[in-house]
Amino acid sequence: MSRAQPLRRVLLYGHDTYGLGHLRRNLAIASHLLADRPGLQIVLMTGSPVAGHFAIPERLTLVQLPPVVKVGVEEYRAHDVRWDIELVRRTRSAIMVDTALRFRPDVLLVDHAPLGMKGELVPVYDALRTHSPSTRIVLGLRDVLDDPDTVRQLWTSQRAYEALEKVFDRVLVYGSEDLFDVVSSYELPEAVASKLTYCGYVARRRRDDTAGPRENFVLGTAGGGGDGVEALSATLSACAALNVPCRIVTGPLMSGADRARLVRQASLDPQASVIEFLPDAHAAMARARAAVTMGGYNSLCELVASATPTVVVPRTHPRREQAIRAELFAARGAVSVVAPGDDLARHVYQALREALDQGPRQGPPPIDLGGLVEVERALDAEARLAGSARAAGSEWAARVGSNA
Repeated sequence: MSRAQPLRRVLLYGHDTYGLGHLRRNLAIASHLLADRPGLQIVLMTGSPVAGHFAIPERLTLVQLPPVVKVGVEEYRAHDVRWDIELVRRTRSAIMVDTALRFRPDVLLVDHAPLGMKGELVPVYDALRTHSPSTRIVLGLRDVLDDPDTVRQLWTSQRAYEALEKVFDRVLVYGSEDLFDVVSSYELPEAVASKLTYCGYVARRRRDDTAGPRENFVLGTAGGGGDGVEALSATLSACAALNVPCRIVTGPLMSGADRARLVRQASLDPQASVIEFLPDAHAAMARARAAVTMGGYNSLCELVASATPTVVVPRTHPRREQAIRAELFAARGAVSVVAPGDDLARHVYQALREALDQGPRQGPPPIDLGGLVEVERALDAEARLAGSARAAGSEWAARVGSNA
């Protein structure tokens, strides 16, 4: 690709109010961009309280925002209960404005939330447009955010449609139009649709670059783990009934009580083990005979990339995002889906037995997993526009100076 105006500085934002998804996706994008660009600098502004659990690439700088916890639809509280949520919001905004103006990025890539947590990004947009007008502001969206009616109502109440039209220079969808049409589902106006690019799904590892042979174990994952105890408990029960070794990853956000429950259950099966966190989860996914997962975006994409037979037990409340995407993937033959509810262990057992019999997928993945390459291509294009704007501004300033 052309490097006439290469990326010099990229600023990433993830509000990270629940789970690990936004952080993992931003880290995947940052790692990919930094791989062969020695002059590139990336700053990631994150509200995740567990960012330190992950391996941080060299030349990626983390700016830690005071963490918040999502307690309802667009309702949050401070991670530290001594803080008022409005004070946290103002503090986070102030940190981000200062970071943006000091860093002056070519591109600001915003993950998922057009206005940030409760509008915290609005002052950042205002500051960049005033003091760094060449910066390109880009939104990166998962394909499925929730059921379309809920998304349309929420975006209308938040005036997000106005932001999509007036703030963002480009909108990247981490998905495929033929699988989920964001434009029609969310009723995006033509002014927004015209600057939208479907990138394909973002997967940190592709099947052809995962190393190591398959091993005889089932991997159970639940993302951050905040609400994963039922799915993981059912996985332990199913593996015991199938007489197959099981490795459960609870996630760093699971409560102590839920983790203790799983540890007690696993102690009854000599072939079961419980791990809190795996920094190289994608490698374990590639080695497993099969996997059971809750269906977070990153886990789902990486499991499909690894060709590992996968059973999904998706979250259905308070958002239906995981369930909708899991069904779309299942329709392509990429995964099988078990709805949460009564007699979950028996249903997981049946689906997992079929997955183990099926074995690793042969042939190319049934969905487009080229998202990282397309994101890079799109950000390069935006950086060229930023460079042209800087050059035009410098030329204008020189002309003004010469005429003074």
